[in-house]
Amino acid sequence: METMPTKVDAAAEMRSRLRTDMGTRAAYVSDASIFRRVPAAVLEVRSETDIALALAYARSEGLSVTSRGGGTSVAGNAIGEGLVLDTSRHFNKILSIDPVARTARIQPGVVCDKLRDAAAEFGLTYGPDPSTHSRCTVGGMVANNACGSHSLAWGTAADNVESVKVMFADGSTATLGPNGTDDHELEVALKKLRDANLSVLRTELGRFPRQVSGYGLHHLLPENGFNTARAFAGTEGTCGIITELTVKLVHKPKATALAVLAFATVFDAAAAAATMRRPGVTTAEGMGSDLLDALRSRPGQELAGADLPGMGGPYGPSERAGGWLFCETAGDTPEAARAIAEALANEYLAADPVTAIDAAVVTDPAAARTLWRIREAAAGIVTRLPDGGEAWPSWEDSAVPPEHLADYLRDLYALMDEHSLRGIPFGHFGEGCVHVRISFTLGTEEGVAVFRSFMEAAAQTVARYGGSLSGEHGDGRARSELLGTMYSGAAMGAFRDFKNIFDPTGLFNPGVLIDPERIDDRLRPGPGQRTFELSPVHALSRDKGSLLNGVNRCVGVGICRSDEGAMCPSFQGTGDEVHSTRGRARVLSEMFRGESLPSAYRSEEVKEALDLCLSCKACASECPVNVDMATYKSEFLHRFYEKRLRPMAHYTMGWLPILTRILHAVPGAAGATNTLLRCKPVEKLVKKLGGIEPTRTMITFAPESLQRWFAKRPKSTAAAGAASPTVVLWPDSFNNHLDTSPGKAAVEVLEALGYTVIIPKGFVCCGLTWHSTGQLDAARKVIRHTLKVMEPLLDAGYPVIGLEPSCTVMLGHEITELLPDDPRAAVLAAAVVPFGDLVAGHLPADGKHGAVWPFGTLGAGAVSQVHCHERSLGDHSGTAKVLACLGIDEREIDTGCCGLAGNWGFEPGHAELSRSLGERELFPAIRGRAAGDLVLADGFSCRTQISEGTDVRGMHLAQVLAAARLDAADL
Repeated sequence: METMPTKVDAAAEMRSRLRTDMGTRAAYVSDASIFRRVPAAVLEVRSETDIALALAYARSEGLSVTSRGGGTSVAGNAIGEGLVLDTSRHFNKILSIDPVARTARIQPGVVCDKLRDAAAEFGLTYGPDPSTHSRCTVGGMVANNACGSHSLAWGTAADNVESVKVMFADGSTATLGPNGTDDHELEVALKKLRDANLSVLRTELGRFPRQVSGYGLHHLLPENGFNTARAFAGTEGTCGIITELTVKLVHKPKATALAVLAFATVFDAAAAAATMRRPGVTTAEGMGSDLLDALRSRPGQELAGADLPGMGGPYGPSERAGGWLFCETAGDTPEAARAIAEALANEYLAADPVTAIDAAVVTDPAAARTLWRIREAAAGIVTRLPDGGEAWPSWEDSAVPPEHLADYLRDLYALMDEHSLRGIPFGHFGEGCVHVRISFTLGTEEGVAVFRSFMEAAAQTVARYGGSLSGEHGDGRARSELLGTMYSGAAMGAFRDFKNIFDPTGLFNPGVLIDPERIDDRLRPGPGQRTFELSPVHALSRDKGSLLNGVNRCVGVGICRSDEGAMCPSFQGTGDEVHSTRGRARVLSEMFRGESLPSAYRSEEVKEALDLCLSCKACASECPVNVDMATYKSEFLHRFYEKRLRPMAHYTMGWLPILTRILHAVPGAAGATNTLLRCKPVEKLVKKLGGIEPTRTMITFAPESLQRWFAKRPKSTAAAGAASPTVVLWPDSFNNHLDTSPGKAAVEVLEALGYTVIIPKGFVCCGLTWHSTGQLDAARKVIRHTLKVMEPLLDAGYPVIGLEPSCTVMLGHEITELLPDDPRAAVLAAAVVPFGDLVAGHLPADGKHGAVWPFGTLGAGAVSQVHCHERSLGDHSGTAKVLACLGIDEREIDTGCCGLAGNWGFEPGHAELSRSLGERELFPAIRGRAAGDLVLADGFSCRTQISEGTDVRGMHLAQVLAAARLDAADL
């Protein structure tokens, strides 16, 4: 017989899940704001009962309570020094969707895109769509009254809430709806407040759609239906905890088009945006050329935005635009949506006095998505200015009536100039809302004083235009202190009374809106953050040689918490904030400050936070500010284990290139080792002694090295002509000692293409395995030795062809950072050519085989696992073109890292997560492929993961080409 747990049991169970370890608390010190508050504890909420028990616990311990969803708040609304209730990991179910009423009943932790995907089944969507829609929670959106680019058509989160169920400090609940509340006493108190402040509510609140600052008390007015749900939206967690909400859904447009209008200046774009509120136009998003300059300063983004109108392309004028409006149009048919977009473009190309200088209308969804990504990545992009300087939020989302936006923008630029600051404004121009990150120097007392001076002056400026300190996302710690600049004492008194009705004891999110904390109080990048900064081994040339500067790249927009793309696999596998790129950046920031983590580089908490980082480098490219957590992890491990005994895995796998070379130096030793390892007791003992995960299958060794095989084979006469070019095939440790098949195939292919192939003699290595385990002194030593061996070949100017993507990226990107003063490193980096790129240079223009392209077609489908390092810092396009020419229909795995990540997946404790990452997409795709389809993976670790997870042997591109090679008689 089952017995229901008692309240005491439930309370004890809840307390057992409280996370009070310093690593977790450090990960939660901030959101996407500049503020720092170390919480006492974090609870990942699972139920409404959890919340009630947590509130009782907080009251008994004298702790404040802060609600947190995706933690993407830019105003510091989702942090606190008491108990943080995180709803995003578990309290995130869509309870029901009513397609007739067009509503959804959900828990607060539901991610915006998850709701939109679920609603799409019924031809519906959720209207508000901030740029963080892939990871922000709907509960957080309602709490902060978020909006997004489509608010021109569908309004704010407040406009789209039907009802909210709220829990108060004593554990009681009430449902707030469009015409009141089910709590009589609460209803009476709210009506009394309303009736005492009718004049203030009618004259100071609700003056334009993006007036989000303060509490939305105008929704309580009789003419607005006494809508208590909307009044509660935007309370920023200060009045209670949302436990359930019902939100409105809207019909998804049947067809859309995108009109991109280019203007001479961003001010012209702002002036034009004021006239965009019209039928059929759903967005009017604005940005200036300074945003495009910032994007183009990123690695690999030098040509970003080339398709924008007004860039002097073949179809546009020669002058370069200074501002753009992204105007999405909607219609019942593609033709109707396009007609509205074309009419809009034609109208503004002929308008007077504000004339567009160029325009483009896009109907292809993929092309439109490419353009939209420029705008959506802006919140991250502008945290680094084009020259690499830091820029910070706080004057983040001010708004003015749209007709005043152009003048306000001019004043905003002038105000930045007056304070010797720089920033890149962009935003929802059609609604008068401006986002901007500004080059505040927050690490010094003098810089903080400038910050305060600017913020106070900016508040006065926006108030002059009848604007709002916040146009979405709330006031938080960023602006609450300044609310008196735009509101009268009577309005501020009404706000205080509203807070006291809901939260008379001040339990919820203190310091926000009412009795606010100072806007310059305890800034995360503020004075004291550099207490434990040390000189890194890497040059960190993009960050002025500072590891903390690199960590500060993370401002917290949280793309690493998204299910989209490859970043961040450890978060996607665990759902744990600590194991997101952002969480790790926050822990590292605390390490540098040294208050909560005084052990600094010896901190076990930091090591644990970094432990599940796969070093896949997805963040180095997919993060809009290119946080490189793999490098930061390497630097930390270097310091942590300095003059210490390391885990055995660091010796066995970190020194694998040396160990395998020694093994192959003894004839027959590799074969004998393989035989011994097939004996289970021996294999078990070796894994135990070597610090290798016991559930993993041991790798095997090639009978002889690729170098030995190449030295013994007869020299090819196929490419012996005097004019035949010479290439150096890089003998990476994986293709040289573990699986030589791709290397042998590559020699055959290169010679078939007319090359003379050289494989260096002696030991050469990129240093990857030492780098990934944080043995940076050894890595530098190995690379120096390699450069000495390679020097004659580099002097000859030979290209160096890389087969293993991780080694190719290490040679092309990392060795110059590890040896910045050795010119040979730069020469080698420049000489490296990925195998696929070299072969792609031989593709026949007519697509036919012949003497210059001695390969036929295979006519097969293929599941393709692109190595995570190639995906992040390389370029797969050359390989993709080669495969297409071979008649292979390639289907790329979208989720990035295979889950093995070199030595990481073989280290104890990582196997379960490693395999679960393979099961996201890779393993199911391989198991479900059509008969005869190939499995492609250039990375040795990818092929190892595939083999262990599916019993299928993956193929390297070189092996595919060798299989497609035609005999001379067939040419």
